[in-house]
Amino acid sequence: MKKVILPLALGVTLLGIGLTNQTTSFAQGKTSPKIVQTAKNSAPAFKLKNKKGKTVSLSAYKGKKVYINVWATWCGPCMREIPDLEKIYQTYKHKKDFVFLSVTSPNDSKYKNSDPIDKDKSTILSKAKDKGITYPILYDYQDNFTQAYGIRSIPTHIFINSDGSLSEKIAGGLDEDSLKYYLKKLK
Repeated sequence: MKKVILPLALGVTLLGIGLTNQTTSFAQGKTSPKIVQTAKNSAPAFKLKNKKGKTVSLSAYKGKKVYINVWATWCGPCMREIPDLEKIYQTYKHKKDFVFLSVTSPNDSKYKNSDPIDKDKSTILSKAKDKGITYPILYDYQDNFTQAYGIRSIPTHIFINSDGSLSEKIAGGLDEDSLKYYLKKLK
């Protein structure tokens, strides 16, 4: 019996260490991005509110290439990629065939590692101002967007072709060069 228990205990211990390291890596922003979806299915429709309370929908951007960054203020990798996102936004914001959006969820406690600091829109806007974000921020109050797009971790990057098909959905932080690569793939 001892011969079975010792290897079993050792295996459980090693598994625990591995999961702890994985969780720590995510919290510290050391995860690698991974392509979650590349199917050419239609991107799910959405209606979200902007900072002025106006409804913004995907259908308003028919015929345009759309990039969406899903993020939160408590997410280390999300905060670290903001300067690169801002550079991309400044480069692409004047293109008539392109739309840059970001989506965040106030009260996003459904994420296991979330910190309840995003209690309301004003907290998010304050952090965004501190980080120099000038790109549009949309609010997913009911988590409808998060559910429709199957968001399981953040940051997540969503790339939508001008025909409304989903080009890529990538979980994890991206740098400026990686973002440019995926943006160039949009049709």
